[in-house]
Amino acid sequence: MRARYVLVADASRARLFHQRPKHDLELVESFEHVDSRARSRDLMADANGRKAVGPSVGANYGGRSVSLGVGRPGVAPDTEPRQVEAEKFARALASALEGRLHNSREAVVLVAPAHFLGLLRDSLSVSVFKRIELTVAKDLTKLDARELGARMLHELPPA
Repeated sequence: MRARYVLVADASRARLFHQRPKHDLELVESFEHVDSRARSRDLMADANGRKAVGPSVGANYGGRSVSLGVGRPGVAPDTEPRQVEAEKFARALASALEGRLHNSREAVVLVAPAHFLGLLRDSLSVSVFKRIELTVAKDLTKLDARELGARMLHELPPA
């Protein structure tokens, strides 16, 4: 039996717990990412960029080529702004886990909604990924430590 870290997260908030053998979950750190809760339009610039369609031909004015193609009024972003913020938060959480596990042998348990769980797993380094003991695709971020401990009792292997 060894100690483990339990990360309970969603796209905007997370809590990191530590569990030693034969002990309850202890809160180590809380994280919040306010931008993940913001409306998409609040995260975007005022207008999307413009992109010409067709070859850039024509006169060269001041080192700048002028497109003679017919352009679109704007370019839609490749990724939704809220998705970008969720990915940033997943990378920040992965970095925090990396720091905690740097010189230790603890296991990791990840608890998050399915989509965010995928982002977390994709953001983890290989060394942290190898320590994943269990993943739970549920949103349990609103439970306090006692409720979470009771709820996770049947999910977690004995510590």
